[in-house]
Amino acid sequence: MIGEVNPTLRRRKLASELRRLREEAGLNGVQVSQALHWSTSKLSRLETGQVAPSAKDVARLLKHYDALGEEADLLLELAGNHVAKGWWESYSDILAEVALEYIGLEDGAQVISAWHNNVLPGLLQTRAYATELARLYRAVELATPTQIERRTRVRMRRKQLLTNERVTYTAVVEEATLRRRFGEADEAMMREQLRHLLELSDLPNITIHVMLLEQQHPIDLSSFVHLRFPSMRLLGPISSDVVYTEDYPGLELIEAEERVYRYSLLFDLLREAALDEEASRDCIASLAGL
Repeated sequence: MIGEVNPTLRRRKLASELRRLREEAGLNGVQVSQALHWSTSKLSRLETGQVAPSAKDVARLLKHYDALGEEADLLLELAGNHVAKGWWESYSDILAEVALEYIGLEDGAQVISAWHNNVLPGLLQTRAYATELARLYRAVELATPTQIERRTRVRMRRKQLLTNERVTYTAVVEEATLRRRFGEADEAMMREQLRHLLELSDLPNITIHVMLLEQQHPIDLSSFVHLRFPSMRLLGPISSDVVYTEDYPGLELIEAEERVYRYSLLFDLLREAALDEEASRDCIASLAGL
């Protein structure tokens, strides 16, 4: 059994598997499109994950590639495991396309590794902290109170995945992120935020490391998040690892294997250089006045 797979990962996994099967069959896109009486753009959209294939389309492609057996059955099951949209799609009016894609990937990740040197990671933010960050957009773009509230709502909805122990979350945060205030954030709001970090760090699947300003930093690197995904029987990882960077106004989803691997090595360097889990908790507690 495949189990539940969210729409973003379902679309991307089917795309990569269908592309692999075509290449293994020694066929190009034009040959397949002509044989099935499809436009080449339709096949291209399916293989690049721009659209989700129907179970009927997957069945036709599997037959054309002479793909049989349990692997083919699993792909058909995956194609039939159809959920029209993820919850994040209802926020397409306020989020960029790359941000929507990232949230879909984050929602299905098994291991999340985050380095943040400017603001606290989104998944660790309180509603008050997230709201102040969202309000900052007013300085560079029109952001109505409703848009600010919707952006905050997205962030709070994303946080729900941390209560699912299938996800392992590790964050390395620079000390400055624990001290820096945004917008109208006051001392009370920051104490609430820091205490929230301590509560989250009590969860068995969440680890938070602090990089002190006085420590030797191994590298000068902007914030990023690395995602790793679960494997499916016979089909392998449901997606290759990805890295997401967010440096307003530029958002980037990195998928090139070599670049993603470099980020994984850099995260290991940062985690090893930071305080251990217990010392990090002590640091946060001290800043929170506990």
